[in-house]
Amino acid sequence: MDRVARLPAVERSALFAETAARMKTTPAVAEKDFWVTWVLDRLFSDAELAQLLMFKGGTSLSKAYRLIERFSEDIDLILDWRPLNDEDPLAERSKARQEKLNAAINAQAQVLIGGKLLTRIASALGDLCQCAIAADDPHVIEIRYPAAFPDRYLRPELRLEIGPLAAWLPHEEMMIGSYAAEQFPEVFVRPQCLVRVIKAERTFWEKATILHHEAHRPEGYPQPSRYSRHYYDLARMSIAPVKDAALANLGLLADVSAFKQRFYPRGWARYDLAVAGSLRLVPSGEVLAAVEADYRAMTNMIFGVVPSFGEIMESLRALEEEINSRAASG
Repeated sequence: MDRVARLPAVERSALFAETAARMKTTPAVAEKDFWVTWVLDRLFSDAELAQLLMFKGGTSLSKAYRLIERFSEDIDLILDWRPLNDEDPLAERSKARQEKLNAAINAQAQVLIGGKLLTRIASALGDLCQCAIAADDPHVIEIRYPAAFPDRYLRPELRLEIGPLAAWLPHEEMMIGSYAAEQFPEVFVRPQCLVRVIKAERTFWEKATILHHEAHRPEGYPQPSRYSRHYYDLARMSIAPVKDAALANLGLLADVSAFKQRFYPRGWARYDLAVAGSLRLVPSGEVLAAVEADYRAMTNMIFGVVPSFGEIMESLRALEEEINSRAASG
């Protein structure tokens, strides 16, 4: 992978352009995907970073599990909370004490991310990329890579979104590769790398509970941007074998819901109802309109067949009904 990263810019650009042509996507997507993969390789090849970090989220669904045909441009990472605080965040305590501990862990993580972790990551990346703390979020490290292709929807940097308040189980090790390596393996000496990643079954329920709290979002509380990806991702997962694995483990849904109530409490999110029998996946009103508009802007990030927004909603309605029917049959 390093060999390709150090190719002359004109040769790299040609590789990404040819990759994009074969995949019917844009050169900017092929280019950024390579750098996402390269950064993950550098992180998990570093012994210290590999112990501190865990790969999760939508990018893992694409890179590790091939469950979605969507380019996911950011890297979600869990930071081990054990070096940050001597208290067990999962121990029983009052709501007020839990909120105080959550804030303390996040503050301690912010110091670590902006100090030792940033320095270590910069060292792991070497001279090919530059990294800095994002201006809009002290828990995000932005990485500037040598980009040759602009894109309206893609940001010109990739973001490491690092948070300590996330579950580490279940996880496994998986091999990942870039689009360029898939299309032109002969160009790469080492086309794949090993990463530690949260299993797709947990990500399935993480996505489902995101859609559940969005279905309960009050009017006048605008949905964050780029949320349509969660709807696309879960709709795609609903037609893959991971759906059956997830539905066979409703205890994992309960664990995800309880975790969010402990670490990300929102009264209106109604995580208490995020169980088989009352789970909601389909939005309405302002949220539905926002998701549809964002999805229209996101479609150039999807390669292969692009499902219509109506098809996505139809898949989610069917999935919602199937999950909730488990309460009656259980």
